[in-house]
Amino acid sequence: MTPPVPGPRALVTYMRTGSREARIAYRELPDKERAAYRILVRRVFDTALTRHLGKRPDKERVRELIERTGERHPQYAGGVRRVVRSTVDSVPVSGMSPRQVLTAQHLVIREIAKLHPDFRDQADEIVDPGSEFTGREPHGVASVTLKLDGTMLDLQLLRGAERMGGKTLGVCIVRAWVDAEQRRWRSAKEIGRHDLFPEIGSGKGSGDSYRYEAYSTSRLCRATVDRYGRLRGVTFMRNALFEDDGRIGLAAQLREAVRKAQAGLKDKDRAGLEVSV
Repeated sequence: MTPPVPGPRALVTYMRTGSREARIAYRELPDKERAAYRILVRRVFDTALTRHLGKRPDKERVRELIERTGERHPQYAGGVRRVVRSTVDSVPVSGMSPRQVLTAQHLVIREIAKLHPDFRDQADEIVDPGSEFTGREPHGVASVTLKLDGTMLDLQLLRGAERMGGKTLGVCIVRAWVDAEQRRWRSAKEIGRHDLFPEIGSGKGSGDSYRYEAYSTSRLCRATVDRYGRLRGVTFMRNALFEDDGRIGLAAQLREAVRKAQAGLKDKDRAGLEVSV
């Protein structure tokens, strides 16, 4: 088995598998990188506690978490109790070495990852907020990839898209976007960044009808986004969609239209017109 790469990737592996090798891989890091890793683990530890305990921790839930983790790792029970209590009570950890603190934080992170499958599944995004979020739709003909701030990174049309009409294909693309956005929003909420606009599909902000549109250069397609830059509609301006360069060419035009729409929306925001985020 290939040993885990020390650093963020090892932390992701540990969150998902509980591998001891992944947990202690950081010990191979140079001093400067090890210091950065300690900061990273502290951030993920804080995120994990918030995920499990909420912003106002209940004393009973705190006690249960400490006992649960301590029962699984009795040799570290005292350290687990100290690091959890210090965070909940907002007081410094005392009487522990940096390695002991890291060990206890790792153990709590892993225990919470086991209790919350969604937290475990989002390990990549939680450890590295710059991660990408890819969504797909049930027919498997479209995929969309977003950055943490909601900016589109990629849009692909997959095999089978050629058999669909324009209206159906447009719906599939929007559904893929919604899937990616739901993944992005959950991660953003966990770390408290780029999470100010309402969760898509939650019904909040449903009365907001603001839309911004942009066309591809050839005017083959039009992308419509809401005030938060999220794709809400795709319109094709003619029936023959795949005549020029097939689905790859059509996907390129769709990406162009979406990027124009998101960029245009940001320009209006900067100018102080109509949009308030």
